[in-house]
Amino acid sequence: MTLTVPNIRTLPPEIVKLIAAGEVIERPASVVKELIENSLDSGARNIEVKLISGGIGAITVRDDGHGIPSEHVPNLIRRHTTSKISTEEDLGKILSLGFRGEALYSIAAVSDLIISTRFENEESGTKLSVENGEKKIQTIPWHKGTQVESVELFHATPARRKFLRSPSAEYSRVAALMSAYALAYTHVAWKLSHNGKDTLKTPGTGNIEDALIAIYGTDVARNMIELTPLIGSVTVRGAVSKLDTTRSRRTDQVFFLNGRLIKDLSVASSMERAYYPFLQEGRHPVSVLYIECDPAEVDVNVHPHKREVRFSQPRMITEAVYRTVKTNLQAHNPIVERSENIEIDPSTGEVMPGRHTAPMDYGGASSQPYPPTDGQFFSGPMSQPISGGARSEHKNLQHIYRSFDEIGVEDGLKPSEATLQFASTYLIYNSGKKIFLIDQHNLHERILYEGFIKREIEAAGSSQALLFPMQVTLPPTLAGLIDDNLEDLNKMGFEIEEFSEGKGPRSYVLRSVPQALKSSDPVKALTDCLERVSEDEKIEEPGGFRKAFAVNLACKTAIKAGRKLTVDEIEFLIKHIEDGTYYTCPHGRPTIIELDEDWFRKAFKRS
Repeated sequence: MTLTVPNIRTLPPEIVKLIAAGEVIERPASVVKELIENSLDSGARNIEVKLISGGIGAITVRDDGHGIPSEHVPNLIRRHTTSKISTEEDLGKILSLGFRGEALYSIAAVSDLIISTRFENEESGTKLSVENGEKKIQTIPWHKGTQVESVELFHATPARRKFLRSPSAEYSRVAALMSAYALAYTHVAWKLSHNGKDTLKTPGTGNIEDALIAIYGTDVARNMIELTPLIGSVTVRGAVSKLDTTRSRRTDQVFFLNGRLIKDLSVASSMERAYYPFLQEGRHPVSVLYIECDPAEVDVNVHPHKREVRFSQPRMITEAVYRTVKTNLQAHNPIVERSENIEIDPSTGEVMPGRHTAPMDYGGASSQPYPPTDGQFFSGPMSQPISGGARSEHKNLQHIYRSFDEIGVEDGLKPSEATLQFASTYLIYNSGKKIFLIDQHNLHERILYEGFIKREIEAAGSSQALLFPMQVTLPPTLAGLIDDNLEDLNKMGFEIEEFSEGKGPRSYVLRSVPQALKSSDPVKALTDCLERVSEDEKIEEPGGFRKAFAVNLACKTAIKAGRKLTVDEIEFLIKHIEDGTYYTCPHGRPTIIELDEDWFRKAFKRS
């Protein structure tokens, strides 16, 4: 056998370029993030982003910053060329958002790039074009500021392009990113458009309430508490929602550290811990937190996209977040009791039981102005078989009967008289020589799901007109889901119309809802389901949105565990088990478990 010795070789420059680009640019949102951060570093007060096909077709970012000197334009697409740092010491005190000099270089490696700019002290502008790897520079008339265009992202790397989601999904990622930066940099006027339609616009007044209204609408903005920061080495500003304003996901939680957007579970957990025990399980507050500390305490160069940071003293950050939020909740909600000094696990953000710390130096309100005006950073359980000697005999009806038509009620009792509700969660149904254990939530969830999927809007009783139409205001990310899936929503019983009259494309009028929502809060149900569905990648598949939305809507509107049922409700559930399609809920959990006479005989060791 001949041993083959692999050759170790230096990669060609074009391959190195693509590998480096892949570390920084994953999708359109990556491009937008790098470009808007450059705009912020340039002192821009107006930033506009235009997308074509979710940014896959084209991305344009335009600002009114100080521009780029013409003599420096040729260096823009060279790797590691930056004006932000020059020495090793600079890495320990990074104040700018960009500093590695890889953004434009990486974008040019995976798309055609056009940069038009004019430095504020020059009379004419400069245009740099990179198309198919060829660079061209020319002098042009241009206004103050910079515009960067990225065209046909990943056109030269189809293997990477196939990992992108649909244009609407990629747009939603950009919209979420822009919304976060608009809430942090409130002194900047932000504008986002998709395929020629304006979808986001903020006034740039420097007022956090104005930004909240532009992103979430008036109702949410009025239910936010603007934080009064506490004195200490870590300052926490921003706003958090009141106890009755929550979301089903953490998607509306925004955290900035020294002006940089971050994702950190310990920070999120510490903020939510301040709501304990008033936060309902599965619900999350809306929050916009601006955390400021000594830059030397944070390493921002640990992640290619600069999303994650490393704290030298994590507990110092998490305690400041917890105490600031807790103190402000106490001030606005007397029901929130004052708690002991609690030590928080820096790795998880969870309170460590039995561990307490001495009070920190958080004596009074900060003397710093808020907001700054100097142009800087504005700053149901799974059903289980009963334990016993005949565990293997506990089978779901799915495995015993092809159809529930084979089940006969031998004693002739009415379903309500033959049924016992146990623990306000389960039904014990006696059918002759068989006992059926039913999870009331799981079964009702399946019944509702089948109705949402199969019925059309014309079907009798599938839709309920609202006595008074309700206005729904959604952030751009969720509004896009409605626009793209309006037909499916109509088929499930929702009658929704876009509401303009100066309110913008994020406002809708809800006129009818599915019959199952007649006694619920339809706006909250619609919003919660859209939030959950927005994170489900299967919605890109044919019929995926309707199925995912129906699953979440059924779960939200189904009878809950712990609820005492009426006779009519019991009879309704028992009636539907004869259909033969309801042996599992939409999530795959069992709805019914059978215990027959043989099971009891073996359990009680009878011969």
